[in-house]
Amino acid sequence: MNCDPVSAYGGVVAVNSVISKKLALDLSKIFFEVILSKGYKKNALKILKKRKNIRLIDFSNFYQENNNNNYLFLGNSFLAQDTNKILLNKKIKVVTKKKPSTKQLRNLKFAFLVSKFVKSNAIVLVNGKSTIGIGSGQPSRLDSCKIAVDKALNFVPEKIINSVAASDAFFPFSDGIQKLIESGVTAIVQPGGSKNDKKVIKAANDAGVTMVFTGTRHFNH
Repeated sequence: MNCDPVSAYGGVVAVNSVISKKLALDLSKIFFEVILSKGYKKNALKILKKRKNIRLIDFSNFYQENNNNNYLFLGNSFLAQDTNKILLNKKIKVVTKKKPSTKQLRNLKFAFLVSKFVKSNAIVLVNGKSTIGIGSGQPSRLDSCKIAVDKALNFVPEKIINSVAASDAFFPFSDGIQKLIESGVTAIVQPGGSKNDKKVIKAANDAGVTMVFTGTRHFNH
């Protein structure tokens, strides 16, 4: 919510645990149309039910078959795609002179996971395993970088210094990472694979930041 409270207003929240009283109090501070969770504590339910026009869903008994395909339909045609079940594997490659710290690596893994669920071109900024800015759905990756930075500066400016960034696909040019670095990002995770990888890596090295390649992209349309 904190990374973009304007967009969060009237949105949908899914929680992969039972909602406690403390979390319910935080959730009640902003209007959501739907909240899904694996259950609600009685005192939490009492708090959330005070909000008008809210739908509370308990999906603790929901079961989904293990389907490896996703389908997109257009008229009488459809596109079948493998379900993206990939997380950041252990075979990441540090491509810069500067290596990520343990804390940075944890944040990079979290950021890359979040980027999996963001529409391309996706850029996700993270600090303290908390999302602070998202840029998505842009034809230009540079524009997504600018949007993510603007969101962070607008809502949680104190967290952008020493933050990390994840990109769902490679950076075709160095302009995107330069925008991130200028804003305070100190570590970047991306799939790699661009013909300009060497130029992008050089820009990171020149700025003294760390960059890791995953070899896997999370391109989501």
